Amino acid sequence: MELRYRIIDEARHLFLRHGIKSMTMDDIANHLGISKRTLYEQFKNKEDLLAACMEMHSMHAEDELQRIISSSENIITIMMKMYAKLLSDSNQVCKAFVYDLKKHYHHIYLAAEQQHYNRVDIFIPLVQRGIDEGFIRDDINMEVCLWLVKCQFRSLMIDDFLPTDRFAHNEFARMSILNFLRGMATPQGYQLIDETMEQLKEKAM
Repeated sequence: MELRYRIIDEARHLFLRHGIKSMTMDDIANHLGISKRTLYEQFKNKEDLLAACMEMHSMHAEDELQRIISSSENIITIMMKMYAKLLSDSNQVCKAFVYDLKKHYHHIYLAAEQQHYNRVDIFIPLVQRGIDEGFIRDDINMEVCLWLVKCQFRSLMIDDFLPTDRFAHNEFARMSILNFLRGMATPQGYQLIDETMEQLKEKAM
């Protein structure tokens, strides 16, 4: 079980960093320092390994989300921490990975999309709590807003339209999430956003 976990964890990072199509089972075995035979004893093919990688990735994302929720005092802090996490994750995923997943392993891509859909529901009661606390405006449809910000992050991963030769990729992500947060916040929420931004900057130093 320990070997299987190690294979999945290392392969997951290789796929995210280099894409799926460019990584062969030989490459993965060499990186792990094991024989290809050992690798095939654990996984029947690359698709089987990829499915296990996506399952682990989803579990880690769910655990991280729950950790952020349980350790945060309010919805603004939760969203800001999620913003920092999304920026960090987006810097570790190459566009080739998303392209390969969607084109060559579409059924796995659809399963991952469904898990993303399900996670949106987690935020709805949290947003309502933010409205009750006075941090979030009560005149907007938060479910629609949550879907819009997810669409923005998806477009950042797969769209070649953005001038990333002139601006850092994460700058587009940063502006997307900050505009989203400021658009939904009350004046009291603005202040909390600014305070949380400063705290995140200090931790990054």
